[in-house]
Amino acid sequence: MLAREPKTFVSPGDDFLSEYALFGRNGEVLESNVEGKKLEVLAGFLHENSYNIHVSRYTYTDGSTIIFHWYFRAEFVSPVIRDMLPPFEYLWLATLGVALVLCLLFNTLWLRRRLAAKLKLFSEVSEKVGAQELDFAIPHAGIREYDQALGAMDHMREALYSSLSSQWAAQQEREAEIAALAHDLKTPLTLVGGNAELLLDEELPESSRKMVETIAASNDRAKQYVASLLETSVGADEAFENTSLPVMFDELCQSTMAISEAKRVYLQTQNGLEGTARIQKDHLLRALGNVVQNAIEHTPAGGNIYLEGNMVDGGWQVTVCDEGTGFSKTALHHATERLWRGDAARTADGHNGLGLWFAAQVAKTHAAQLELRNCDSGGMVTIKFC
Repeated sequence: MLAREPKTFVSPGDDFLSEYALFGRNGEVLESNVEGKKLEVLAGFLHENSYNIHVSRYTYTDGSTIIFHWYFRAEFVSPVIRDMLPPFEYLWLATLGVALVLCLLFNTLWLRRRLAAKLKLFSEVSEKVGAQELDFAIPHAGIREYDQALGAMDHMREALYSSLSSQWAAQQEREAEIAALAHDLKTPLTLVGGNAELLLDEELPESSRKMVETIAASNDRAKQYVASLLETSVGADEAFENTSLPVMFDELCQSTMAISEAKRVYLQTQNGLEGTARIQKDHLLRALGNVVQNAIEHTPAGGNIYLEGNMVDGGWQVTVCDEGTGFSKTALHHATERLWRGDAARTADGHNGLGLWFAAQVAKTHAAQLELRNCDSGGMVTIKFC
């Protein structure tokens, strides 16, 4: 436009990108493609003689002066697009910013998915440890911090595996000892039972015959108890069958009456049970018999044992209450543990720490709750069946 030093101004087209203003000899605006503040800026350049790389000026022969204000930036060629969109450089920077945000978003989602997959390792390891499935190798996550945490869990797994292995070995040894004890008791019990039967064949006074019958009945009960120990030690179990609850309770009363009479303890019974239930009858009778015998052993001569069977909301229960010294605080927490004999308040001759443990195991098999507590007269054991 100015390369050939024109004598007059020729108006540029709409695609002209620079800002310009044509001023007359007296400074009046003859033509411009801007207005307002931008026009004022161009007018300021008219009266300034300082050099500016963004400004060009040229004076025509008629005294008019043209001022160009250049911007060194990329612009759209089409005027329509220039009016609709911001400058290309701004648009490019905005597009670059949006692309960066999208990249960060996609990268975050990818990291989230990858880290979530690694976090599943912790869940899987925790589930296996919780289920006591300890014979497995913990995998590596490939992330240093995760691997350190998994390493700590591996140390915990190894310690727990060692502890449970020791407990299992001790339990197996104890099972073997109980099985050996029960097996050794079979022979003397057989001899006692045989001799009692021989004595019953003899002509005996009524009082002596009654004592021998008590010996025979107690021997049969001891043999059943030994048999249950052997079954427990080898893992044998009894089938569940529909059983009349009142009949089962009457059998319990009959089996424990002779023992209470021998100990000169009065057994007070109340049979409020109704209907039938699926139970392991023999196991349950032995378990309840153990509870009653435990109460008899800790009740002084002339005292009472209260044996009650009742229907309760959602099930039925059997309660045994004695007139002994009651359970100590320690016994309330440990009396159902196998071979526990730590309660001096309720220690009696022949107490071996198996009676209440066996009762608790049978209750657990029947999904029942065995509760130990003290009542006004002494100790109380309640087994509630749902």
